[in-house]
Amino acid sequence: MTAAGALIIKMVIAAFSGMGAATVCHPLDVIRVQMQTSGSTYNSAGEAARGIYKNDGLKDGLYAGVSAAYLRQWLYGSCRIGIYAYLLENAQNANIAAGLEKNAIPLSSKMLMGLTSGGIGSFIGTPSELALVRMSNDKKLPVDQRRNYKGVGNCIARIAKEEGAPALFTGAPATVLRACLLSACAMGITSEIKMRLSKSGYFGEGGKAFGGVPMLFCATLVSSFCANTVANPFDVVK
Repeated sequence: MTAAGALIIKMVIAAFSGMGAATVCHPLDVIRVQMQTSGSTYNSAGEAARGIYKNDGLKDGLYAGVSAAYLRQWLYGSCRIGIYAYLLENAQNANIAAGLEKNAIPLSSKMLMGLTSGGIGSFIGTPSELALVRMSNDKKLPVDQRRNYKGVGNCIARIAKEEGAPALFTGAPATVLRACLLSACAMGITSEIKMRLSKSGYFGEGGKAFGGVPMLFCATLVSSFCANTVANPFDVVK
């Protein structure tokens, strides 16, 4: 298989897995957006969830803008995970060719790979990110100010038509910076912790106990905490 073919396959797999995650986690994204945008009166995530569901229900409330979340996975998620996996695999192959240990890759290099993949993906995915925020927050606006987008396609088309094509990249600097920091931590630290835990013996030989799920859970738990701690201020700005 060619390098381009391998990259495409990794990106497609990443997009589909991202869609599955978005289906489960989208209500949390809606809650986050509504709590972070101006005019919010919610004091906690639980209060926001109850208020959104009471006012707008499941489809138009907690799952508002889910189509934008799916598009975001195809544009941003596929690049972030697919390109990172491609760069990591190339680095591993280079180590093998040089007679080094396959995973002898510095954390800084892994974080740089995550930063690169996240930056590329976030810039490409900025229109879908903007649509996600607009659609998730629309119901919070006064009735006469609501845009009532019919879907992500309608949202992006209307923004381009009513505000100009450059408006689709509103907030791009903050979005890209956030994604670079988040991906550097999420991807790089996850790979580093997985490698260390697999050698610890606590998760079976090579970290493969129970299919490797406990090790992966622990690694992603730590990396996600680090990533979101670093990226949250930029999330609010965005």
